[in-house]
Amino acid sequence: MKHDSDERFFRDISLDDLSASPFANLAHKAPLNSKAPRLALIGCFRPRQCGIATFTADTYDHLRAARTDLQIDVYAMRSRTDPDTDGQVALAIDEQAPDQYRAAAEAINASGAQAVWLQHEFGIFGGAAGEMIFELVDRVAAPLIVTLHTVLADPTSDQRCVMDRLVARASKLVVMSNYVRETLREVYGASAEQIVHIEHGTPDRPFVDIAPLRRSLGIAERPVISTFGLIGPGKGLEAAIRALPAIVSQYPDVLYRIVGATHPNLVAAEGEAYRESLDQLAQSLGVAGNIAWENRFLDTEELLEQIELCDIYLAPYPNLQQVTSGTLAYAVALGRAVVSTPFVHARELLADDVGILLAGTDGEAIAEAVLLLLAVPNERRAFQRRAYARGRRTTWSAIARACATLFESVALPEPLASTHHMPAIEGAWALCDDVGMLQHSIHLVPDRRHGYCIDDNARALMLVHRLPAREQELAQSRALSFASFLQHGWNPDRGVFRNFMGYDRHWLEDEGSEDSNGRTLWALGHAAAHAASPAMRDWAAGLFDLTGPMAERFKSPRAIAFAVLGAHARLAHEAESTR
Repeated sequence: MKHDSDERFFRDISLDDLSASPFANLAHKAPLNSKAPRLALIGCFRPRQCGIATFTADTYDHLRAARTDLQIDVYAMRSRTDPDTDGQVALAIDEQAPDQYRAAAEAINASGAQAVWLQHEFGIFGGAAGEMIFELVDRVAAPLIVTLHTVLADPTSDQRCVMDRLVARASKLVVMSNYVRETLREVYGASAEQIVHIEHGTPDRPFVDIAPLRRSLGIAERPVISTFGLIGPGKGLEAAIRALPAIVSQYPDVLYRIVGATHPNLVAAEGEAYRESLDQLAQSLGVAGNIAWENRFLDTEELLEQIELCDIYLAPYPNLQQVTSGTLAYAVALGRAVVSTPFVHARELLADDVGILLAGTDGEAIAEAVLLLLAVPNERRAFQRRAYARGRRTTWSAIARACATLFESVALPEPLASTHHMPAIEGAWALCDDVGMLQHSIHLVPDRRHGYCIDDNARALMLVHRLPAREQELAQSRALSFASFLQHGWNPDRGVFRNFMGYDRHWLEDEGSEDSNGRTLWALGHAAAHAASPAMRDWAAGLFDLTGPMAERFKSPRAIAFAVLGAHARLAHEAESTR
């Protein structure tokens, strides 16, 4: 179960208390006044200026257009320096505030959302490698869809831990390239059925040969090369600028337009030092007059107009593992001739001569490809036609229909309602096997993909010791499985309990969260005081005594409170045993 109000659970078991638990799908559900289907969408959102915000907003806009009956609630990530969110946002989440992630989970459960769709990227959530997002996703009841904007073949230990937990938790993982599909399977163990390939959405606009904006800018007759997006060291602009002298020697009036603001994180760290270093490089090479800087963040409509005015779109990215680029997808859809380094997204999108894939990332290779396209206009136009045709497959209308189909495939059949019916205990037992209690189910069927966690087994151990006498005979055998799970979860090397375990019985982490450790101490103390079996009470007391000292290191107030509840119950056992 995933709910903040653990103690209230034992006072009044209802779906209000169980809505974020594996019991939720087993409970009697009542329709919410025939409400429209409901989706919770989590990610950065306008007016934040970043690629994920643009992508989430595009998903929201086009999915609403494709499914006019679908209610979409946006839960927007924001930093403390972001502007206020607009009226389309149901709730803003401070990326560094764990309590706000938990509040969002409660709001999602209360809304009756039938699915939750998370846009995941490293760097937009708080904690090590963004682990704070689990304060939210581990507490929601509805099935979870995750769009993965970055999947690393060689992650850090923190990144690996986050990815393993996402793979274990998600019902569906959305990827934008086949390469990522294979990485998820080979590196992270995701199942083939779990992964869905939906390409990056693109605008559906008529092809423009000579954009009107060229004339208004006075560059109608000049050859124009462009690169777009937030500026930073990962853009490969140094190589592009080093390619310019060779290009300028044959086409002195060529113009390289670098369109986009410096990345906000880079500005916060060093101001405009990086952009200034690029300008100094251009000055030293004698090509500063061939570069036009558009140093601002553009809304989508203006960005599309800027892309349409170029003859050649250049993607000189040095990171060949980059799995998606929105501006590359836009350039292809708008029918530009594309020259790109062979990063993952480009290799797939530009296959079959849709664009020119460079052999490497150096300036010499860039210059050679650009000069070919400038020297042979018919070849350039052929690339444009093939690119525009390829872009019809990724128009937002087509992508939104694919997203709607995916939502329908995983969504609960009706909103989770607030009722006052206790789920039949047989439903709880259906989630159990000889290992313990599984985390999730799809309606009445246990979902093995998500494995187990110590949180749920700790709660289940407390539950069985509060059941009425008529349920105790079966409950005792279940209690042994839950107790064994807790005992196996103890990691003596770290002095803490693990939390997440895959269905293959391998632990997914060496150390669980403070909350999961505190809750386990509470369950042990509770068992020491309330278990029907004296042997179980003694076992629980002994394990509490062994593991309890870790609570002295807790910083989370809630984890401390759980440990105090466990200690209070443990003392009750001590008092009983000394009588």
